[in-house]
Amino acid sequence: MGWFQLVPGGDPTLRVIQRSINADWSSVIGVQPCEGVMSRNTALSLIGCLQGALNLQTWIPDLTSVVFGPATQSAFSQHPLYEGCSEPALVKIAKYALYFYGVGQTEFSSTFTIGMRLNVVNFQKEYGLTGLDGVVSGQIHLTTMMSLLTSRGNPNRSCTGGDTSQILSRQMCDNLKAAGYNVIGRYLTGTVGVGAAERPKYLTPEEIGNIQDAGLSVFPIYQNGGYYADYFKISGRGSYDAVTALRTAAVLGFPEETVIYFAVDFDCMSYQTESLIIPYFRQIANAFRQAAFNPKNYKIGIYGPREVCRQISAEGLAEYSFVADMSTGFSGNLGFPIPSNWAFDQFDEFTFGPSPAFPLDKVAVSGRDGGARKNDVGGSVTTAEMLQEARSKFTRRVLSALGFTARKRIDFEFEVGEQVLPPVSSGGLIIYPSIKETVTVPFGQDDRSVISVNTLDGQLDVNLTTTVAEIQDVCDSNSISVDLSAMLKNISYAIRSGAMKYTYTINSDGSATFDISIGTDDLQSVEGVPGSIGIVLSMNVKFTDSKAYEWITESEKQKYAIAAMTCLVLLPITNPVLVEQAKIVLVKIVEILSFGKLVLQRSRKNE
Repeated sequence: MGWFQLVPGGDPTLRVIQRSINADWSSVIGVQPCEGVMSRNTALSLIGCLQGALNLQTWIPDLTSVVFGPATQSAFSQHPLYEGCSEPALVKIAKYALYFYGVGQTEFSSTFTIGMRLNVVNFQKEYGLTGLDGVVSGQIHLTTMMSLLTSRGNPNRSCTGGDTSQILSRQMCDNLKAAGYNVIGRYLTGTVGVGAAERPKYLTPEEIGNIQDAGLSVFPIYQNGGYYADYFKISGRGSYDAVTALRTAAVLGFPEETVIYFAVDFDCMSYQTESLIIPYFRQIANAFRQAAFNPKNYKIGIYGPREVCRQISAEGLAEYSFVADMSTGFSGNLGFPIPSNWAFDQFDEFTFGPSPAFPLDKVAVSGRDGGARKNDVGGSVTTAEMLQEARSKFTRRVLSALGFTARKRIDFEFEVGEQVLPPVSSGGLIIYPSIKETVTVPFGQDDRSVISVNTLDGQLDVNLTTTVAEIQDVCDSNSISVDLSAMLKNISYAIRSGAMKYTYTINSDGSATFDISIGTDDLQSVEGVPGSIGIVLSMNVKFTDSKAYEWITESEKQKYAIAAMTCLVLLPITNPVLVEQAKIVLVKIVEILSFGKLVLQRSRKNE
């Protein structure tokens, strides 16, 4: 909603500009709000005014449609602005833009003054334009004007930096160096594309060698999501991302104090920055402060829209900013100055040649972060070691979701093999647990009792959401104070892409053995390294109460119930659950887990 008087917190100088724009250009762009608040319309109005001044438009009904396109570029190229020029309308528009972008322009006459010239010089320096082809210090030609009116500026301007999802061969690196590039941003983990087009995007020791041997430096980016708001709502996401990034950067041999850029790659509103992004980066900062996680004192960077980068940096949560200026429609870019700590400024994407061609983003470089020119790889980090690290991460995350971190009983750094855990006594039961880690998924794909999980996009699928709600409803209706839905969700988010299976065996001595098997053959999507991993949490249950043993023999469902009770007992429950109540609830839970919507569908004839 637009207002026409200064609102609380509004900028009086900005309101002067908004009223002047209305006075001069309402016949072309309509009457715009003048409340002293930078909005999408206020930012876009300058392009509309420019097109009106250049006689390209006589009426613009919707400012969201305006762009600084080829026609506008061609027309403005005939009207450069400089001290003493006779372009009153264009000079005022440029002065407004200089104020928007934080250079200190507060005089808005139609004359190109010496003060304006000094402000243009400062703008060109701050935005990395000084010395570029077509840029004259203190004058406004096309490249400077495009940077004043759009976040990306002139996409055809030269630069010395780039970033890409392409794994770079030595030939590609040599071609980049020959084309004038000096620093390249690359991803620490993950994949890009979907389906048959999916491919890895993560750095390898071999690629780092290719980059640095060609005379380039490399700066690391962490993005395994971050392109939608709900990604940042996941509990503990910042901590997990921080530890993953720190471990991967260390394995790849990045030198001390390297800056790792964490991505906020969506049109983030101010309220979302406050409620989601700042808490996310606080979790990252907490992990980075711990020497156990960050012995090399790596620094935090942010990739995102201008205003998001500024707010995170103002909170002391980012050393440098990698600005997503290519996304000109992001609200956090429109009309906002570039953050003062910007190190990299992404402004265009194209296909880089010569052969072999690959997609490349053009990145302006401020010089604040030179990237890493020499990593400590030297053959010491092998693909096998990277795979083992990925398996260890998966294991730690899954065990944490099962509740073992809270009990502090497990050293998560165990190698592939089996680890026996201390027994647990509760409710007439003694449980003897053990954990086994395998290099392959511990069940077959066609096993009817396997529960498929895919939460790579940060969402539970419809079937899983429904079933989790049903399970929790059973607990709630029986007054059981256990948040089982949170447990199942946490496990699903920990697996990300894989499956789990619940099995039981009634032994000859009357004990029961219950296994929770979890695994993935898609570590590439989960941890950024191709491979597979399996975890089997095995629990042998013995009875200290003869009555408890009697009811397990009554039906098949009650056999399942003992298995589910075992799982429940091992979880870090704060409120004790009575055994008689648990029997009712757990039978229902196991019915759903074993026979309901989570199970892979069998053919009708087998049902």
